[in-house]
Amino acid sequence: MSAPVLLLASAAAPVVDIDGTIFIQAGIFLVLMAILHPLLFQPWLAARARREHAIGGTLLAATELRLEAERFGATYEARLATVRGEAATVRSDAVKSAEADRQSRLAEIRAASSAEMQGLRARLSQEAEAARDTLNTRIDELALDVATRILGRTP
Repeated sequence: MSAPVLLLASAAAPVVDIDGTIFIQAGIFLVLMAILHPLLFQPWLAARARREHAIGGTLLAATELRLEAERFGATYEARLATVRGEAATVRSDAVKSAEADRQSRLAEIRAASSAEMQGLRARLSQEAEAARDTLNTRIDELALDVATRILGRTP
């Protein structure tokens, strides 16, 4: 058979015949619906509704938890900023206190060293004066001794 003949033959014969079996098919369909509705469709629809409810509840709970976490995060950041400010204040006070302590110790050490220097200068001045007095009393004797050594003879 050729292709055009096949096309004409298939166009002439209907694919679905409407006859007396349509009532049997409709009856089978309605019986199956009556049997499958409580056994298959209702449990499936109930499971689907439970799943959607669980997913919706979980999404709602997740949203609430995220909002609560954001609130806790904001509270934490605020407290952290406060504590950091207090720590900076304490650190600044400690640095100022240490600097003031260092300055007072430095002033004490300078005063003590200045007093010690004055005492040493006075002592050095006294010892220099005593040495001058000693040298002044012995100047003639020392000059004679130096002249004797240089000239090599006694006067």
